[in-house]
Amino acid sequence: MTSSNDREILRRRGEQMLAETIGELAGRSRNVYTALLMAGRQRWRLLLHRTQPASAGRCDALLIGQGGVLALNVVDELPGEAEVRRLRAHAEQLFTGVVIGPNRNEFVRETVELVFVLPPGRSAGVDGRFVVYNDTTVHQLAGRRSVMPARLGGELAEHTARRNSDYRPIPQLVPEPEPVEVAGLLEVEALHTDHLAGALAKPFPTWTAFLDPAQNALISRNYNGPARIVGPAGTGKTVLALHRMAHRARRSTGPLLFTTLVKNLPPCQESAFARLLPDAAGRATFTNLHSWAQEFLSARGIRRVMELPRTETAFNLAWMHVGRPGPLVAIESDRRYWREEIDRVIKGRGLPATEAGFDEYAAVDRRGRRVGLRTSQRRHVWALYEEYESIRSERQCFDGNDIISAALDALRVEPLDRPYAMVVVDEVQDMTVQSVRLVHALTGGEPNSLLFVGDRQQQIYAGGWRFADAGINIVGRSERLTKNYRNRRAILKLAASLPGARPVEDAETHEPQAIDLTDSVLPDGYAEHWVCTRAEVGDQVRRQLDRIVAEGISLSDTAIITITNAEADYLLGLLRRWGLPAQNLVDYRCAEQDTGVKVGTVYRAKGLDFRAVIHPFTEPAPPATEAERERYELTMRQQFVAVTRARDYVWLGIVRD
Repeated sequence: MTSSNDREILRRRGEQMLAETIGELAGRSRNVYTALLMAGRQRWRLLLHRTQPASAGRCDALLIGQGGVLALNVVDELPGEAEVRRLRAHAEQLFTGVVIGPNRNEFVRETVELVFVLPPGRSAGVDGRFVVYNDTTVHQLAGRRSVMPARLGGELAEHTARRNSDYRPIPQLVPEPEPVEVAGLLEVEALHTDHLAGALAKPFPTWTAFLDPAQNALISRNYNGPARIVGPAGTGKTVLALHRMAHRARRSTGPLLFTTLVKNLPPCQESAFARLLPDAAGRATFTNLHSWAQEFLSARGIRRVMELPRTETAFNLAWMHVGRPGPLVAIESDRRYWREEIDRVIKGRGLPATEAGFDEYAAVDRRGRRVGLRTSQRRHVWALYEEYESIRSERQCFDGNDIISAALDALRVEPLDRPYAMVVVDEVQDMTVQSVRLVHALTGGEPNSLLFVGDRQQQIYAGGWRFADAGINIVGRSERLTKNYRNRRAILKLAASLPGARPVEDAETHEPQAIDLTDSVLPDGYAEHWVCTRAEVGDQVRRQLDRIVAEGISLSDTAIITITNAEADYLLGLLRRWGLPAQNLVDYRCAEQDTGVKVGTVYRAKGLDFRAVIHPFTEPAPPATEAERERYELTMRQQFVAVTRARDYVWLGIVRD
């Protein structure tokens, strides 16, 4: 613990360093910078502009370290909007094109935080565009969450001082070991060699500050309408989307929304976004779309509660009354196929149970459905749909499509008072046409306000559609990523060999999408493909868990991914009987308190990644009909998605009885 005498010695030494480097400073500025020197120590480097205060449009100081890059301005009052824009532009320009990072990635200049330091007693705050502290709270900046290794922050500070002579580095109060000599402005190979060597042991989330140059260029690209990011698993689509969302937050004051289909993915992305923009997380909402729609309807005084068990009962009754006795059984006897037809093709497009609705259904392209239906056969499907709607309405229960359509109708009657500054839609390939229409209605059509993220190859729900079906044009605003940053080479090789990895045509561009078109950044890895019986699954899973621990991978960063809930429940029970910590993926929120092996279905694992994945997969029977083939392909795609959740280690157990 530092004594009061030691602190006084440090304070005086800090003031002396400031005077020797910059000259005499005004009292407020001297106190602020001294406090930062004392709080930062070895974790931060302080660079001061050669004139204090700096001239208009220039930042007074730069604080660079493990917590990122902060552009500081010691002011008496907050500047106007125009000056804020000039200061941000200047701060970002200082870090444009800086190639210092793992894998020769670029520093993401948009992550620079603009900070204003007000006099004592003035309240601190945030609005997303900048952060406000005062003289007595500014030392808290040094405690920001790490986004890069300490050595990387030090090298970035040294690089910035060499690159721009207007900013002079202040010596640290507690000296660090001598830095590695760097030959030139962009010659920093030694900087990331040890990072890659240690990645398998404990990967560091450097994506918060460094990205591949191709990705980095897309963060600030302007689009005059809705845009889309596509690419195979592991190519960093969601990371790029979060960076664009943070970029938008720093240039607007409106609310932000990140949404997707499943419930447990948004909290994980919320945690990731907090790394990018820790001082503006309150502006952003992370939730699945059905939850957002229910809350929105409730605020409008419209009661709609999604009750899937009750609506499933309503459909089963409709099937008994109309489906099973009719000709649909001869086409496909499994009622699930017709449930999907209603959910994804009919209600998913918002077709009303009227004659006009049937006319639309009769003409619709049932994209992604293998069973061809003539108009007369579609009439029988429509009769099943009408019966289901009649029973559901009589019982006053609502399915997911009802919630989405009701929210869309309410927005059309009365748009939002304040449209979202940006909406990010993740895993868009699994959404419905109505869902896409809903998110489109949230932004007011502003440029750069709507971003879709997805991969057709990872679609695990029936059916398909094009953006044109929702009345949305993305022509010329679609970006494709190809380089794989998640899966080590052995895992990528196994994933590319699976039936579910076959190329899938992009519905918008008609180009093939496939993981084998990507190349892996990370080498090595462990991937095992094993065949066993159902009776052997438990022993094999236990053996793999032991091996994972022996490899130095924590059980908390391990997932057992299944196809069905019954399989997940069985394995969860086994882990608990063995006395191993375990958590259902339904409850997983990417929080520090989430411990133990994560167990759940691929539906819950979508969009997530884990250092190690165990995937017991019961091999389905060869398909005999077109409907069975469609279901078979979806199941094999789920297998593919499960395997690609793994970063360093994967075990694929094919269960054959």
